[in-house]
Amino acid sequence: MRIRSLVPCLALLAACSKPPSTAPASEPVGETAPAVDADATARPSLSATECEAQGGTVVGDIGDGAIHRPDYRCESGSAPIGSIVADPDGPMGVEGAVCCK
Repeated sequence: MRIRSLVPCLALLAACSKPPSTAPASEPVGETAPAVDADATARPSLSATECEAQGGTVVGDIGDGAIHRPDYRCESGSAPIGSIVADPDGPMGVEGAVCCK
């Protein structure tokens, strides 16, 4: 009688020991970070002071990387005039910022 109860246990153990299947390469497995295009990194660099001196407004990123995308547009509909860099003696947000007109 012990053998009869051992056989289903072994079958169950064998079924559970199979490695998990992997997702096909064509299916995304999780969220990916937004791609930063060369056009976005080609923007001129400005300090916040320089941006405001040119009549621009500093627009910070909300954390999703949107301002770094090449298709990002300011509220006015135009592309940012530059990427904000930190003043040597001032703070800089981790997410970055752009200068919009």
